[in-house]
Amino acid sequence: MSEDQKPPHIRLAVENDQRELNRRTAEIDLRWPLKTLAANVIRIVRGAGSPAELGRQCAEVVQAYRDYHAALGEWPSSYLISETLSLRHRENHATSDRAWEWEEAMRQMVAGGLQVAASQLLKQNTQQRAGESEMFDGLRVIEKQRSENAAARMQKPKPKQKKPGKRRTKPDAS
Repeated sequence: MSEDQKPPHIRLAVENDQRELNRRTAEIDLRWPLKTLAANVIRIVRGAGSPAELGRQCAEVVQAYRDYHAALGEWPSSYLISETLSLRHRENHATSDRAWEWEEAMRQMVAGGLQVAASQLLKQNTQQRAGESEMFDGLRVIEKQRSENAAARMQKPKPKQKKPGKRRTKPDAS
């Protein structure tokens, strides 16, 4: 079969700029060490975590920053760091308005609690009060929903209990 008679080859060509591929790889390589360091610091602040791992984790984050800079000639953006660590950018799994309100209230309480913890470390009373306010705003939503749930349970009629039936006895086979 000559070259002219062969069926054409189908090729799929995807153009990815090498710089963009380098950026994606560098971002992936930065995100995990950054998250593990942040999570460990938060856990240490609350009295758990692994304080002995802190130095190694810091070194891994610094190395990931250096690798990012070496690959791209620039440092990671504030947006990338914020997107990686911020709880506000997390996916919402709510399937109803009420569930969404609950999830938002929980996020608000967590954000307020983190603000309180950070403010206590630095002895920043004004910021601590702001964190407490945010935390309690979220708690009010949760308490309201719990109260509404309890009221709804009280209004539902209880199912009638069936009277127990007579017991049947097996006839003797004797």
